[in-house]
Amino acid sequence: MKKIAILLTMLLAFGATSAIAGKATRAQAANAILAAVQANNKVRKMGFEWRDTYKKLLGPAKKAYRKGNYAKAIKLANMAKTHAKLGMEQAKKAKYADLHQ
Repeated sequence: MKKIAILLTMLLAFGATSAIAGKATRAQAANAILAAVQANNKVRKMGFEWRDTYKKLLGPAKKAYRKGNYAKAIKLANMAKTHAKLGMEQAKKAKYADLHQ
């Protein structure tokens, strides 16, 4: 059941990205990147940042933003934010993992 919820979350993130891909603005891209960075910082403090989130998603999102490719920046930022949310779920489950043994 939880795998389905995770899959649906990821599909919604990708769907939302494709819906705005044709009309992405600079402000939308900036907001998407900011939200992803904030989520990633939060999960980093929890100790569950995913290894490649910055290198393969946030870094390229910022680069795409600087080049004016706002649709790509939003897509990558949304994927990074999804990684952060999944890392937070992982942290919550790890917190209570010892209680169920």
